Amino acid sequence: MRSRGYILLICHMRSQSTLLAHILGSHPEIDGYSELHTSYESLIDLRAMTRRIEEAAGRHRRGRYALDKLSHNSCRVDAAILRRDDVNVVFMIRNPADAIPSIVRMSRGLDRPLAAATPEGAVRHYVRRLEHIGQYSAFLGARAAFVESERLIADTGAVLARLTRYLELATPLEPTYERFPFSGQPRHGDFSPNILAGRVLRDEERDRGSAEPVGIPAELMRAAEAAYEVLLPALRSRHPA
Repeated sequence: MRSRGYILLICHMRSQSTLLAHILGSHPEIDGYSELHTSYESLIDLRAMTRRIEEAAGRHRRGRYALDKLSHNSCRVDAAILRRDDVNVVFMIRNPADAIPSIVRMSRGLDRPLAAATPEGAVRHYVRRLEHIGQYSAFLGARAAFVESERLIADTGAVLARLTRYLELATPLEPTYERFPFSGQPRHGDFSPNILAGRVLRDEERDRGSAEPVGIPAELMRAAEAAYEVLLPALRSRHPA
C-alpha cells in the first residue's frame, strides 16, 4: 500500500460537500464521510482523525487516506498542517443564490437552530467562510484541488476524474456511494432525503421539500454575490482542472 495521508475537504455549509464526502468515503482507499467538528493544529490532531473516523463509520480504517470535512471557521487548520506532504486539500463552494436559502432552511431544521437560521446569519457565515477559504487557497496555490458545487452535479464524471488524478487513486471515483451510520442525520452534514439516494441526483430529481421559499433581502444577497464573484475566479486560476 502507498503511504497513508489525509484529505481535508474545506467548504461552507450547504455546498454539496456531504455528497462529495460520501463519494470520497465510499472509495476503498478513503475512510471518512462526515464532519468531525475539530481543528487541525498539530500532528496529534491528524492522528486522532483515524479513531474518530472509525467511530463514525462503525468499522476499522481500511484505506490509505483519512478524510474530514470542514465547513466552519471554528474548525481551524494550522499552516504547518497545510504544508505537510501527506495532507491533500479540496476546496468546494456553491453559488449564493442556491446556498444561502439552503443554509437558512437547514439551520432552522435543527433541534437547536444555528445563528445561520436567519438570512443575516446565513450571509455572515457564507461571506466569512469564503474569506477563510480564500486565505487557505492563496497559501496552498496549485497544491490544492477545487470543486465547483454546480459542476459536481452537471458534469460529475469530469469532476470525479480530476479528483481521481489529484489523489492518485488506483481506481476511479464513482457517482454512487454507500450509506453510512450517520448519513442523513442532523449535525453530520446534509440531512435531507437526497443524501440517502446513494447516487448523484440531477437537479430535477432532487427533493426540494415542502418548506416555504426563503426570502433573502437584496442587500444581503449582493454582499454574498460580491464575495463569491471575488473568490470563484481566484479558485479557478489557482487550482485549475
